[in-house]
Amino acid sequence: MFDSIRQKVGVYQTESGPYALLRPIGGGREWEADVSQLRPPTDRERLSAGLRAANERSARWSGTGAPQQLRRVFRYVPFTFPQDPATEPAYAARCVSGEAACCGAESGPCEHPAQVEDWLLLHAQKTRHLWYQRTFTDWTVLVRSEEVPGR
Repeated sequence: MFDSIRQKVGVYQTESGPYALLRPIGGGREWEADVSQLRPPTDRERLSAGLRAANERSARWSGTGAPQQLRRVFRYVPFTFPQDPATEPAYAARCVSGEAACCGAESGPCEHPAQVEDWLLLHAQKTRHLWYQRTFTDWTVLVRSEEVPGR
């Protein structure tokens, strides 16, 4: 189903009161959607959501706590995108709950995901808001595979 409020395609799970529970294509956290704001997705929206899920699967983290290096080939020359060891990744969250408009409260940059989760819990306790956007940022430089240290 397409949630016109969040502009997002989700798999219908069940109804809970006046809301439907949807789960992102490819898995993830469910969200509540107003039943009156749902409609079947267009072919383009369904394809886009499936492609987004496939891209997220390929970019999942490894068990070491570091992102997997994605390997792509451009013009028959292998390249990788290693994380820049001179920089630290940043984590953040933003509240997207609200009746008429998003709350917009932000955690600010954090050095560890646990700090973001602490902020999420405190904000949820104060406001009872349920929907958040979490972000992870790191820095990389396109490198030919032969140039990657340790390979």
